[in-house]
Amino acid sequence: MKNQIHYKYLIAIIYAVVLFLDRLDLTVVNVALPTVARYFGVSIVATDWISLAFLLALAVSIPISTWLAERFGFKRIYIIAMLLFGAGSTFCAFAGSLNQLILLRFIQGIGGGMLMPVGMTMIYRVYDKSEYASITSFTFLPALVAPALAPFLGGVLLDTFDSWRFVFVFSGPISLVLAIVALIFLHEEPHQSRYPLDWKGFVLASVTLIDVFYSLSGLAKYGFDSMVGMEFLALIPLVCLFIWVETHQEHPLIDLSFFRNKLFVQANLVQLCFQFCHMGAIFLVGLFLQAGIGFAATMAGLMMGMQAISAMMVSRYSVRMFNRYGPRRPIIIGLLGVAIFSPMLMLINSPDKWWLGLVLFFVRGLFSGLCGTPIQTISVIAFDKKEIGTINTIFNTCRQVSISLGVAASSVLIALGFHLAHTPSAASIPIDKAFQVFAYGFWMLPIVALIGVGVMCRFIVPPKTNEETKC
Repeated sequence: MKNQIHYKYLIAIIYAVVLFLDRLDLTVVNVALPTVARYFGVSIVATDWISLAFLLALAVSIPISTWLAERFGFKRIYIIAMLLFGAGSTFCAFAGSLNQLILLRFIQGIGGGMLMPVGMTMIYRVYDKSEYASITSFTFLPALVAPALAPFLGGVLLDTFDSWRFVFVFSGPISLVLAIVALIFLHEEPHQSRYPLDWKGFVLASVTLIDVFYSLSGLAKYGFDSMVGMEFLALIPLVCLFIWVETHQEHPLIDLSFFRNKLFVQANLVQLCFQFCHMGAIFLVGLFLQAGIGFAATMAGLMMGMQAISAMMVSRYSVRMFNRYGPRRPIIIGLLGVAIFSPMLMLINSPDKWWLGLVLFFVRGLFSGLCGTPIQTISVIAFDKKEIGTINTIFNTCRQVSISLGVAASSVLIALGFHLAHTPSAASIPIDKAFQVFAYGFWMLPIVALIGVGVMCRFIVPPKTNEETKC
């Protein structure tokens, strides 16, 4: 029994560190984008694919990860994913062109995409349902810690070495150590499934996601021309064909029947709104503070990090609210706070207002920290343990798509701001034009957050009704 408890903690710790590295690499790059743009002599908008390639790889690899784990072993795929993630990150530091960097980020994202659902499935299989909220809160902490450290760490590296390459170096060695620890200590999970891979669904899902991101990137760079319009129109038959294929497969890549569960649908809809506001804001604010207001990378990172610090402070409190009142109250309060304080970040209108930035980001983080754990928990509490692997695959796929859409939408709105302000999309913007350029992105955030509030109010989510949902 004692060894079982220790093993449960070991799995949770390894996953927490892995998730930390994944979220760190996702957010630290945003601070480096202006420097990368200057180094390769491209516009800021052109660097959006450094983030989008990573996010696209996550979205593409997550659906196939559970099938790979069930076929070849959870432990084996977990270790391979760690090595792929670490190697991709390390080689990014040696990229000789923007296209090479984008390709290596995609490779890194393939590993990162397999890490999350496989690791979370292993965790949920060894923990009881009564522990789901608590362990979710623990494993969610790295997703809050990483954004706290990443901007500041990235800023320190950029200001100290005056090179973006150092931002990518440290994940490789840590990933190698984690892979060795997992190889020695983790047990192989049962994997007796021999059902064939849904290649049709996989190809259709990949093509659809590529079309989504490519269309949004084209919209940001070229505006809404005939080519971009055709790319968006192509989404209609692609989505319809994907739904038809998945509903007629004996073993579909993504089992759409789970979306008949209203609680699961609600979890995914509100997650879409939350991640849209959370990661979309990180991309938006990083460029606003450096390219628009003129903050040094270190100070911009410090201000953005305050949000994650305060989110960590309320993370455990969100679990208590969840247990006492159910998920509606913490999520609604959190999204309302995000809606109010997101546009208030535009009050940071000069480098002398760093103190205001610290306060606003800290308060905004208090509200965003209430959302993560309840959203993750309500996605799984209505299902049996044997369904957890599939549920995690679907939920994590939707999460990455939500994050990607948030970043892509921010990029599009920034490009729109450049166009309407008649300002070239350079790595430095006149401060009097900065608010015209970034205002559209900032006002998008409260709109999406309020839609999330509406989702929580529309569906009646009962508070906990039994001890299974209590941490």
